[in-house]
Amino acid sequence: MNDETLSTAPKPFVFVLMPFNEDFDDIYKLGIKETAKEVGSYAERVDEQIFTEGILERIFNQISKADVIVADMTGRNPNVFYEVGYAHALGKIVLLLTQKADDIPFDLKHKQHIIYGNGGSKIQSLRSELAPRLNWAINESKRKGKEDNQGRILISASPLNRNYVDKFTEIPEDCFSKPIPLITCSDPVLIFQLHNNSLQKIPSIKHIYLFTNNPKPLSIIRTDSSYQLVYNSNANDKLPLKYRIPANIPSIPPNAVEIFYISVGDSHIGSVVSYKLRIHISNSYYDFSFQVQGTM
Repeated sequence: MNDETLSTAPKPFVFVLMPFNEDFDDIYKLGIKETAKEVGSYAERVDEQIFTEGILERIFNQISKADVIVADMTGRNPNVFYEVGYAHALGKIVLLLTQKADDIPFDLKHKQHIIYGNGGSKIQSLRSELAPRLNWAINESKRKGKEDNQGRILISASPLNRNYVDKFTEIPEDCFSKPIPLITCSDPVLIFQLHNNSLQKIPSIKHIYLFTNNPKPLSIIRTDSSYQLVYNSNANDKLPLKYRIPANIPSIPPNAVEIFYISVGDSHIGSVVSYKLRIHISNSYYDFSFQVQGTM
């Protein structure tokens, strides 16, 4: 059984923009579609698909979903030009093709493009140049996707106190290099909001960890024995104590919010204690640092 049979991961989607003209059929089927298959992706034009919405709506939908756009600019087709502009506006990776260099507008000549000519070897010329660029574009799309996902989780917290419950403090992810927020409270229990700020569903969350320099968290020694100390490093670490927090947060749809509670422990009045929340989602984790200052 080969790797292709064993793999259940979806293949990268290459959406093709080009004139619907029989002169381009071989370019599409033998040049673009076969090359996409060769590099482990699949390519489609809108005229191959079955849909009920209007064709322009469908094209916009497919541009939005595609990992990479391939657009043949030969003949300066106005529909293709319009759709390429839309794809660029969405920040999509667009690979431009043409048989004649003059068909690439002046303001797009700095973009990646392939001039594959119009002779008898044009399909072979196209395939030899398109394959490495498609490989690059697919890998770049995956990298961008990972970076975009870093911003899809928004965390905010508030003391579990009626005077504060409507005053949530945003806790930025550590990778964004923003100031670490300070939360003042007299109640050691914090309520956290987890907002899915993306267009994709977040899988269920079963692993949450709390790092701290607080030697006696209230939740550990008084209220909840299921909080487990899983790591106690040397005293030189800034946050030497790591606790696993019991969590069973269900899958979160796009733009939905879930809440969970953590008792961050005793803080002497006026003192500042540092914490870092680590949330594991699928094969990634996200760190959110914050500080807590005790008040009356």
